[in-house]
Amino acid sequence: LMYGLTAVLSSSPGKLNQVQDQVNDVKVILKDNINKVLERGERLDDLIGKTDDLQATADSFQRTSTRVARKMWWRNTKMMIIIGVVVLAVIILIILLATKVIPT
Repeated sequence: LMYGLTAVLSSSPGKLNQVQDQVNDVKVILKDNINKVLERGERLDDLIGKTDDLQATADSFQRTSTRVARKMWWRNTKMMIIIGVVVLAVIILIILLATKVIPT
């Protein structure tokens, strides 16, 4: 088979050049494809790194927002208790003044 191919190619130098050109074209295409695959792999690595960073940032944000929400809830609860105590004190004062327990 190899001898037959060599005989055909050597008998017509034009065909040999044509086949050589086709082989060179295929080599160029393969090199381009390999480079594209490598670039795509690098971009995928970059995307994976960015995804990991984004996930870490999201986790940190979740913890911080939960902490802030708890802090604000406690602040709001304390304010409501203070307002309740002040209102209750005013009501008690009014009742004591109205019943003359505290002379005016």
